[in-house]
Amino acid sequence: MRSKMPLYISITLVSAAAIFVVAFMYLRLNRTKIDEEEGARYYSRYYAMICDDYASSFWQYVYKGAAEAAEENDAYVELFGSNLNVDYSPEELMEMAISSKVDGIMVLGSGQEEMTALIDKAADSGIPVVTMYSDNAESKRCSFVGVSAYNIGCEYGKQIINARNDKIRLNAETVSANTIPTTVTVFFDDKNLLYDQSIILSGINDTLSREADDAEFVIKTLGIDNSNPFSVEENIRDSLMGGEVPDILVCLSELDTTCAYQAVIDYNMVGSVYILGYYDSEKILNAISRSVVFSSLAVDTTGLGRYCSEALDEYLEMGNTSQYFSADLTIIDRNNVAQSLRKEEEEHE
Repeated sequence: MRSKMPLYISITLVSAAAIFVVAFMYLRLNRTKIDEEEGARYYSRYYAMICDDYASSFWQYVYKGAAEAAEENDAYVELFGSNLNVDYSPEELMEMAISSKVDGIMVLGSGQEEMTALIDKAADSGIPVVTMYSDNAESKRCSFVGVSAYNIGCEYGKQIINARNDKIRLNAETVSANTIPTTVTVFFDDKNLLYDQSIILSGINDTLSREADDAEFVIKTLGIDNSNPFSVEENIRDSLMGGEVPDILVCLSELDTTCAYQAVIDYNMVGSVYILGYYDSEKILNAISRSVVFSSLAVDTTGLGRYCSEALDEYLEMGNTSQYFSADLTIIDRNNVAQSLRKEEEEHE
């Protein structure tokens, strides 16, 4: 029987060649773009930022912070993949960045073995890698910039208590503070079960046990398919329309939050279902001001991006950097949402 091994080798070589060609053309395109936009200015370092949704406002602000910090140290940050007509996966973009021999990589960690292997490949090629927001702790990344998953859980735990107390206050005649348990549904990413999601849940449970006195809570988790908005909307609709409707929804992403508050409006559940959101986009801030969303947990996105650039700069200059940088967390509710909206307006002027 004729061996198929040469065919496998040919396919592998063709795939590798294709990635190299795309990476070369990508780097050439961006080098030309930098020359045109910056008046033929050349930077001493070129960093690649890789995420899963470069068009989202969350990652746009992270990129903004990274680019501003890099500019201060004569480095240029490219939001890798944003100028291509094809949507490549973060893993494919990592291959391109490595082939392009960039000076440093900032990448959204996934905890997956494939990404860990690619981070190790970059490090072995002399390219330092900083994981952003989520980590690949077993990899050779030089630093992780994010937020403590446990602290996120603790903050949500406090907001669950506040939401429960608010609901009891507004419905004192029909809701018993002592006998009726508060039902809470926490949305998790069903397609990418990161280890830190379980840590978030631990933070929630520990905070409720420590600070909720004798109040009873029933915590459930629901896997959400975050691959596209339509699947998220369908999952949330099924949660609200099928079986027992939860008292509180905990959303761990911007997309989950926007889909949840739209569903609550569509099904006339404002006031009966409390939403604890994530991020501080203009839409979410407006939903808080209209009391559709009870509160939202905001990460200092520009600070997160700035730490990424500074970690790469420090590693390249000193040979080492801190293993962990923590971005700030802020709770936005009806007490401070006006201030956040004013800040949003000023940034867009």
